[in-house]
Amino acid sequence: MKSTVKSLLIAAALTGLPFAGSMANAPSKDEVVAVVKKAVAYYKANGKDKALAEFNNKDGQFAKGEDYVDVHDLSGVCLAHPTSPEVVGTSRLEQKDLNGKYWIKDIIEETKKGTTSGWTGYVRKNPVSGRMQDKLAYWELHDGLIFKAGLYIN
Repeated sequence: MKSTVKSLLIAAALTGLPFAGSMANAPSKDEVVAVVKKAVAYYKANGKDKALAEFNNKDGQFAKGEDYVDVHDLSGVCLAHPTSPEVVGTSRLEQKDLNGKYWIKDIIEETKKGTTSGWTGYVRKNPVSGRMQDKLAYWELHDGLIFKAGLYIN
């Protein structure tokens, strides 16, 4: 009987390990802001072409599991996305999340009001867990580009 309980406890613990691992790697809000600021600084220091190449690198310094930077222009075209390379070069202006939110369009509307940074929430597939989750993303406008990173919150 004791070995059955022990086996069940071990199985339960092992089942939770992948989830615990993805949670342990999830960035904090402060880390999200810091990585966006680091990306903007990298862009300023290295220029657009080199920076976009680095931001698109799935193994680069701006792509660590759930913690990655993507970049869009003010017409909604994705210029860099290390975890979803298929969207690079496409307009995401009319892309909605599961709740009907146009998150890129919303950010662009904020920039038209003079806002140069902020937070937005939407639903997105977590590249680590593979699940659709709520995401909280921080963005900054620099040189006509939106630099964005986020964290998955559920």
